[in-house]
Amino acid sequence: SHGVEVNMKQAIHYINLASIRGHSTARHNLGSHEVKSRGNLIRGVKHFMIAVESGGAGSLEAIRYLHSKGLAKEEDYAKALRSYQAYVDEVKSDQRDEAAAFKDEWKYY
Repeated sequence: SHGVEVNMKQAIHYINLASIRGHSTARHNLGSHEVKSRGNLIRGVKHFMIAVESGGAGSLEAIRYLHSKGLAKEEDYAKALRSYQAYVDEVKSDQRDEAAAFKDEWKYY
């Protein structure tokens, strides 16, 4: 066998530390863990909402998906859309627009 033993308790601990420090991908991963591993939709959506406020497009997509399946409230999805738009408006700049036009992976919206 190759690799190392998986320690989910320790992994979640470090993901939680990163999310507390503002890492939106870590926050998204906590939301995914809550939804998939624990079946806790309310807590998962809360984590996704925090990530969306920091520009987490994947978390916006997760809330959209949950809403489409009837698992997230209409007001949660609407709030997520508003939060993401506010983030995009805040970080918008001519330089970012030029970069986004140059290479698709640099799009921030």
